Amino acid sequence: MQIRKITICGGGNGAHALAPIAAENLGCEVDIYAPFGDEAERLSAAITAHGGLETAGVVQVKAQPHLVSADPAAVIPGSDMVFLVLPAFAHESTLRQIAPYLDPGAWVGAMPTRGGFDYAAASVLAELGREDVGLFGLQTLPWACRISSYGQVVEVLGVKQIVDIAAKPSSQIEAIVGVLERMLGLSLGAVSNFLSLTLANTGQLIHPGIMYGHFARWEGTPYSAGEIPFFYHSLDAAGARTLAGLSDDIQTIRAALQPFIDVSAVHPLQTWLRRSYSGAIADDSSLRSSFVSNRAYTGIKAPMREIAPGEFVPDFHARYLSEDVPFGLAVSRAIAELADVATPVMAEVIAWANDKIGADLASADAATARTPQNYGLRDLEQVLDFTTEA
Repeated sequence: MQIRKITICGGGNGAHALAPIAAENLGCEVDIYAPFGDEAERLSAAITAHGGLETAGVVQVKAQPHLVSADPAAVIPGSDMVFLVLPAFAHESTLRQIAPYLDPGAWVGAMPTRGGFDYAAASVLAELGREDVGLFGLQTLPWACRISSYGQVVEVLGVKQIVDIAAKPSSQIEAIVGVLERMLGLSLGAVSNFLSLTLANTGQLIHPGIMYGHFARWEGTPYSAGEIPFFYHSLDAAGARTLAGLSDDIQTIRAALQPFIDVSAVHPLQTWLRRSYSGAIADDSSLRSSFVSNRAYTGIKAPMREIAPGEFVPDFHARYLSEDVPFGLAVSRAIAELADVATPVMAEVIAWANDKIGADLASADAATARTPQNYGLRDLEQVLDFTTEA
């Protein structure tokens, strides 16, 4: 597959990293679609002032995007591939904005995919008569990265050894893998279907699970700046048990589905950590040690909001709950219901998250969750048929 141009939708950490890395590795034109508020204007001005977007840390490249715009008509036409490097809640609205301008045969992918992306994307594209567009998704972002200077420099803290990818139609997966491996400069694992990516979405386990571990027993006393826990490196034994329980629940779902569909790519959480960060983990003897000794997670603090000068409380509306429950745990639990399997730790963490974010995500029909039931897939057979259709 020859790539002449890609467009990246988004202006966050991942988009900051992808733009210069893709431009450097593929040598193609890279445009950025940034539709939120004055984001395109601010991003373009910062890039121009710095002479391009730059990655620092373990990956060091610098490149100048061709065009940054809030107008999809200016950046989407001519794109061979379009990347949604966005929070999951923005996937559907962004697809609606860009769909009229996609070239026939273009590919649209999410990075990361999060749960139920294929249900939402297929629904939007079918509604708008764009079944001529292919879909792909990456299990996670390839990097642990943080913007250090908006529109100018992003710090890449670590690079995963391998990231899994799915495509729809799945027959095109090898062509997609070849392009993206060159683009990203890392190995990709081709998996059979998007259902595997939904269940193997490790963000749904790690982020809500660690939030629960840190704050389930928090009684409301504010933290000082020096007391804010490191998100990963402060993981304690109880938090690690929650993560292990969530991983076990996913493996229970995988075992129930495996006789009907290939979901062998859904690995236990510790297996995923070893596979993704083998060179960054100093001690992988336990699940807890695999987190606290992972240098790719160095320095990342728990999400907080300042309520008074020098006083902080947990930010329960940060993406670790607001994204990773409705577009993660709630989706996997809805699939578990269709497969008639129990997921007790998921139920416990979702109930706690419901209370903290003021939502009701325990039901498979929860309006804000990207469950198969919300896209008309009301039984397991329908989910399997949708997953395997061309």
